[in-house]
Amino acid sequence: MKAFFPCAGFGTRMGEWTKSLPKPLLKINNIPLIYYSLFHAKSWGVEDGILNLHYFGEKIQEELKDFKDPQLHFSQETPEILGTGGGIRTGIEKFWDLKDNFLVLNPDFILFPKPDFTPWPNEKDQERFDCILYLSKIPENANYTGLSLYDDMVQFTTGGYFYLGLSWMKAECLSDLEPNKPYDLADTFRKLSSQNRLGGKIFPGTFLDLGEKQFYEKYKDTDFSDRLSSDWVEFRGRISS
Repeated sequence: MKAFFPCAGFGTRMGEWTKSLPKPLLKINNIPLIYYSLFHAKSWGVEDGILNLHYFGEKIQEELKDFKDPQLHFSQETPEILGTGGGIRTGIEKFWDLKDNFLVLNPDFILFPKPDFTPWPNEKDQERFDCILYLSKIPENANYTGLSLYDDMVQFTTGGYFYLGLSWMKAECLSDLEPNKPYDLADTFRKLSSQNRLGGKIFPGTFLDLGEKQFYEKYKDTDFSDRLSSDWVEFRGRISS
C-alpha cells in the first residue's frame, strides 16, 4: 500500500512561521505536522510513501532521513515547483508505476477518524471510480471551494462539502500528464468529475485544518493524544527518541 504526501508548497499563508521552515515541519505540541500524516498512513497499512519537496525541501529530507516505517522516497522539484498534480505525476515516474493506486494525505490537516475507518475503497468503488475524495461539510464562515455530492459522485457545482486533503487515487488517471511539468490536481479532479469517475465519501470523524496562520497559532501547543488512536503514544515515543 502506498501514499503520497504533498510537501512542496511555500507556506505563504503562514506568514513569519515559514520564513525559514517548510510548513510540514511546523510543530504541533512539539511534533512536526508531517508526522501526524505519517502516523495515519502507517495506521492504514501504508508501506511505501513519496514526499514531493521544493521549498526548504532539504530540511524535510534531513528530518525524515532515518524514518523507516513506512519507507519514504523524496521527489525533489527543481528548478520550479510542479503543483500537486505535477508533483504526484513526477513522483510516480521516479518511484512507482502507473498501475499503482495510492492515498494522498495533505499534512495541513490533522484527522481524527472513527476507530474503524479505512480510506481504502471496496472492490465495487474501485471499479466505479478512478479517484475518491474524502469530504466534510463546510464549517460556518469558512472559505472553502464548495462541492456537491450525489450518489457518491463529486460534482464541481456549488455545494455544502469540501475536500479534506485525503483521497484515494489510481495512478493511471494521471497518465495524460507529462512528468516534470506543473499541473494543478484540481484540473484532474474536474476532468474525472465530468466523466462520473470522481467519487466522494463523507469523512467519519473530525479534523483540524492548520494551513492558515491563525489556526496554527491557536493549536500549536495542543496535545491531541486523547483524540488519536492508542497507537499514537507509541508512535510519538518512537519519533521522539
